[in-house]
Amino acid sequence: MPHVTTETKNDAPDAAAAGSRPGRRLLEVLQSGAAWMETRGVEHPRLSFEWLAARALGCKRLELYLRFETILSESQLVMLRDGMRRMAAGEPLAYVLGDAEFMGRRFVVDRRVLVPRPETEELVGHVLACAPLWQIPAPMVADIGTGSGCIALTLAAERPAAVVMGVDLSEAALAVARGNAERLELGARVRFEQRDLLGGVSGASLDGVVANLPYIARGELAGLPKTVRAYEPESALDGGADGLDLVRRLAGQARVALRPGGWLFLEIGAAQGPLTREYLSALGYADVAIEPDLAGRARVAIARTPGGAETAT
Repeated sequence: MPHVTTETKNDAPDAAAAGSRPGRRLLEVLQSGAAWMETRGVEHPRLSFEWLAARALGCKRLELYLRFETILSESQLVMLRDGMRRMAAGEPLAYVLGDAEFMGRRFVVDRRVLVPRPETEELVGHVLACAPLWQIPAPMVADIGTGSGCIALTLAAERPAAVVMGVDLSEAALAVARGNAERLELGARVRFEQRDLLGGVSGASLDGVVANLPYIARGELAGLPKTVRAYEPESALDGGADGLDLVRRLAGQARVALRPGGWLFLEIGAAQGPLTREYLSALGYADVAIEPDLAGRARVAIARTPGGAETAT
């Protein structure tokens, strides 16, 4: 993890380091700005600065390479300086930009919700690949701990026949999710509800349950990068003593809420595969599988309630 320093008012990017003089070309600003961010320990400084610059210029990041001779305005430079300061202080790029990409769509995010991550895209990929689930007419699917709504809204967009519910205990997070639903014109497709996991959901009423719940052990929170530890909501990170407190609770509730043959999909930590498999099996789930991510680490747990199809793919 790179070392990130907290910037003071006297440590702001100056004209020489950050390319902030009016009349400077984009290429010069990119080079000097990325160099300044590197000295402050910002992760991937060139790539991060390119994202800031693309937002300031209102273009796609790769289009910057066709616009190196563009002269930046004072307002664009002000936007860049603000973004640089915030990232140097440790704030995640997604919060600085105000949104993050997830499976080809952009979701508004801020400190009320977790930043969507590539690992969660893999979780959603497994859900979308579960043929028996999508063979059900109008399957009922619940996304638990919906946060920004990225999982629920992606499922609704990719599987128009599905009836999707997004659940979160945080009303602040649900406000973000509802806003994203409206921006993506999916407001009529997903029902967002404030609940404690599946509390109050009728038995045998769901065909699928998907969740990216907090799974970081409490003792490991202090060792997280500052971009995560100091900015993202702790309630979306803290999974209890071994990281599986909420996962266990949800698995027990889902065993009741799922119909026979219903599917449970969980994002888990790299070392949690054996414990998760053991617990799901003890609850009576069938076809329990622990799927690796692209790096070969345990990432997704899949299980089925008895009585339905036997395989997820």
